Order: sequence, then C-alpha cells, then structure tokens
Amino acid sequence: MEGSKVEKEDIICIICQCIPNKAFTSQCCGIVSCDACVQDMKQNRLFACPNCRNKQPNFQLNMYLQKLINKFPIPCKYDCGLILQISEMPSHEIKCPQKYIQCRLCQFKGNKQSFIDHATQSHEDQILKLLESNPYPQLSNQIDVLKEIKNAAGFTCNIGITSKFYCGKSAGFKCNICTGVCGPMNGCNCIHCMELDIKYRKLDKGALVNGEGRIAFYKNGSFYCGLKSADSRLCGKDYTCRHCTSLNGDIGYYKRLFQ
Repeated sequence: MEGSKVEKEDIICIICQCIPNKAFTSQCCGIVSCDACVQDMKQNRLFACPNCRNKQPNFQLNMYLQKLINKFPIPCKYDCGLILQISEMPSHEIKCPQKYIQCRLCQFKGNKQSFIDHATQSHEDQILKLLESNPYPQLSNQIDVLKEIKNAAGFTCNIGITSKFYCGKSAGFKCNICTGVCGPMNGCNCIHCMELDIKYRKLDKGALVNGEGRIAFYKNGSFYCGLKSADSRLCGKDYTCRHCTSLNGDIGYYKRLFQ
C-alpha cells in the first residue's frame, strides 16, 4: 500500500478472499484475515499460518488497516449502481430499492417493488386479515415491514395476524392451545419474540402479550387482559380468557420478563 491508497488485493482475507468486517493481520508475515476465518482456524485447531506456514501466526486486530478498509469504495451488492465507502454501505443496503426480500409466506424472492407486487397479488387475503385484526396499529409506525428484524436468538421474525412477533422456531414449551412452535402467524411465541413484543409496544414491567395479541397485566399471581366476553364478562374480573389461561400456564417460562 502506498500512502493512504488502498488496493483491494491488499485488504482482502487470504482465506475467503472477502473484504473483512474486522481486519486481522499475522505477526509472522503480515497477511490479512477476517474475523470469521480467524475464528474458524481456532475452532478447527489449524494453528499454522495459511501463507508462510508459521506455527505461531498470532493474528491481531489491525485498527489502522480497519480504518483504511472503512474508506474503501465498494459497489452495492444488490447491483443498484451505487458505490459507497464500506462504512456507509450497511445503512444503504437496508433501504436499497434493489434489496432482495424473501417472502415469509412462500418461496418468492425479489426486490422491493416486485415483492410489493407479489404480496398484493398472491397474499391479499393474509394482508387484509393482518391489517383488519391489528389491535395495536401504532406498531406500524415503529417498524419498517421490509426491514429484517431478528430476536435475541438471532432468528428472523415476522409480525403475525395477532400483531405479535414470531420466528417459527421452537417456542420452548407446549401449552393447551398451541403446537409448541413460535407462531408462525398466531398463538404463543418464544421468550425471545415476547421480548420484541414488550420492546415495540413499550410495555412496563409486569405486562406481557397473550396469544391473541392483547396486553395482559400480572396481578395476584395471574395475567389478565380485560377482554369482554360475549356475555359481558371481563377477563380478570369475572373470568380468565383462554389466552390468558394459557399464558398463566407458562408463567415459569416467561418469568424473567415480568419480574
């Protein structure tokens, strides 16, 4: 590298040939490797340098090189034609009009406009049901529906017809009204998706969201949502609705979220 000029071949990882998000260099011969490849070498107990075969390469994070990499111009991976510095690219890729979007109801994948066309043509009934049944429309003001949201376990989540978050993975339990799966469109959710429910609805401590999507408050050892039944009884005063009954059966599972 001459001065501050950076060439791609100077900064790519010697193993995967990608530009590192975190740049490491070896003390033996100065080769560049990314964080993922360094971790793979450690996990697979491959201690020799992949370049000079030194048995103690001692890869260290190179902050100076990382600063140069952050200024390196790269094209958008979605082929929109934009070229930005690496440090600016992540924020662009989130909103790029050519970003590939995977439909969570089928196998379709396409850019933003083709995804919208697909959703309205192929899933009109599901969209209408979601919009008509949403008891908490304020969520739509907080969440970009095209943005990928992941829970604390790292799983991509969607918003079901109950306005709850679901990842479609194991819920960690099986109650009397669910199958033991987090969603994928209604019912109970896992503890990590329940955390998202609490976060985006800005709930106070002691409140969860039951399987119907209603906020339930913890009182005297049980959850109640205040749902009015067909015969004018109130959940929490006159009876306990089936979804709060289910939630009460899972109190031990969700305990750390409300106590």
